[in-house]
Amino acid sequence: MPDTLNPGEGVAGPPSDAAAKPAPLAKSRGPGIVTIAAHFPEPVRRQLRIIAAQEGRTSQSLLGEALNDLFRKRGQLPIAPE
Repeated sequence: MPDTLNPGEGVAGPPSDAAAKPAPLAKSRGPGIVTIAAHFPEPVRRQLRIIAAQEGRTSQSLLGEALNDLFRKRGQLPIAPE
């Protein structure tokens, strides 16, 4: 079997077992629950956490509130759990 070059490496070697195995799936939060992710500067996360602590809520519930506000603004039903 010929040696293969692994990405990011400058030396040839045998094929990696990791390349043949799929990555493990993220832990499910329940049927019909999916992850929605976005990238923001660190101060955005910090401010969100401060508000959550001040109000005794989770960041997820605040994000649900924000999504529902967006949905209402766009004429959609507010369906995100808060």
